Amino acid sequence: MDILKEVLEHYSIYPLEIEKVTNRLFRVHDGMRDYALKRSYLDENNIESWVSIYHVASERNISEILPVYVTKDGSLYQKHEHFYYYLSPWVDIPRNMDINYQIESTMQTLALIHKKTKQTERIKIDKMKKDFEGFQSFNRNIPDGLKENIVHFESRRYMSPFELIACSQYKAVVHASELLQNKINAIFEQEEDSISWSKSLCHGKLDPSHCRGGYLLNWEEASFDHPSTDIANYFQHITGHYDQPIEEMKQAFKLYRKTNHLTVKEIHLLTINLLNPAHYIRVVQNFTEQRTKKSMLEQTRELQHQFRRLQFGMTWVDFIQEEYETINVDTN
Repeated sequence: MDILKEVLEHYSIYPLEIEKVTNRLFRVHDGMRDYALKRSYLDENNIESWVSIYHVASERNISEILPVYVTKDGSLYQKHEHFYYYLSPWVDIPRNMDINYQIESTMQTLALIHKKTKQTERIKIDKMKKDFEGFQSFNRNIPDGLKENIVHFESRRYMSPFELIACSQYKAVVHASELLQNKINAIFEQEEDSISWSKSLCHGKLDPSHCRGGYLLNWEEASFDHPSTDIANYFQHITGHYDQPIEEMKQAFKLYRKTNHLTVKEIHLLTINLLNPAHYIRVVQNFTEQRTKKSMLEQTRELQHQFRRLQFGMTWVDFIQEEYETINVDTN
C-alpha cells in the first residue's frame, strides 16, 4: 500500500482508505470522494497510444469515455518502477440493474463513441479478399480437421465427457463454419471494385464490467477498427451461458444501428465475428494435444461455453436475414 500512496501523492491525494478490488484495481477514499486507481498493463510501447485516446475524447467531446485525472505535472499517468498507473473517478455498478437496460445502455454508449469517431473510406474489393484469405483457408479446413478428432474420439471404447459432448456438437460446428463462409461470400458479391467501409475508436476488450453509469472504462487495448469488432466482443462475453439474453441483444442492436448506421455488408462482418469457431477449435486442440493442465470438468465447461457462443451466432444469422436482408436497405 505504501507504493500506492506514493503514486497518489503525485495527484495530491492522501487516502484514508485503500480497498483492493482486484490485483490491479484499487478503490481509494480520501474522506471526500472515491477514486479508482489502476495498475495498468500498459508499457513503453503503447502508453502514448493510450494517451492519444483521451486527446481524441477531448477533441471530439466524447463524454462517454470515463475521464482520467492528471498528475501535478499534468500527466495522464504516473510511472512507478516499471508499472504505469492511472486514476479515474470511481463509478459504482447499480445493484439489481435490469439486464435489458444494462445491455441497451452499453450498446447505446458504444454507438455514440463509434459515431463520434467514425471514419469512412472506400476499400478495394481485391485488398479485402486478400485480407480474408488466411481466415477463409482456416475456416475451409475446419470440417476435415474436426472430423479427424471426432473419428479418433469415437474409436475409443469409452469416451470421456469432453469427447461425448464434442461428438454431439460436431454437425452444428460444421454448419456454423458453412454459414460463416456464406457471409464472407456475401461481402464480396457485388460488381463494383470497391466498397464503403468504416473505422471507429474501438474499446478492444469490452465486457459488461467496463460499462458503468453511461461511461466505458479501461481503454488499454483501444484502437481504430471496424465497429463490429467491439459489438462482437461484447456479445460474446454475454452469450457463453445457458440463459442467453438473446431478445435483449437483438433489441439493443436495433437501437445501436439507429445511432451508428452499419450497412448490411458491415453487419455481415459482425456475423462473421460471431460465427468465428477459432476459440472452439482451440479448446478441442488443447484437449487432444494435452496442452492444458485444466481438469476434465474445466475443459468440458469451456467447450460448452464456446459452443453456446456459436449457437448464438447461428441464431443471429436468422435474425439478420429476417430483419435486414429481406428488405430494401443500403447494402454498400
